[in-house]
Amino acid sequence: MKRKVILSLHIANELVQRGFPIIELKPSTKIQGRAAFIFELTPKLSEVLTEISKRKGIRL
Repeated sequence: MKRKVILSLHIANELVQRGFPIIELKPSTKIQGRAAFIFELTPKLSEVLTEISKRKGIRL
């Protein structure tokens, strides 16, 4: 199973609201004191992440 790590709480919340379950939650290894939200990487998740990144003007 491929996974996608999301470090942004706002983006993770949006994904959960859209029905994507968090499959694992770990402390971030990149940013101390932050969480890493891990989702299963599916074609639908990729599609939604592309839409979010275009809307917010960020790279995911």
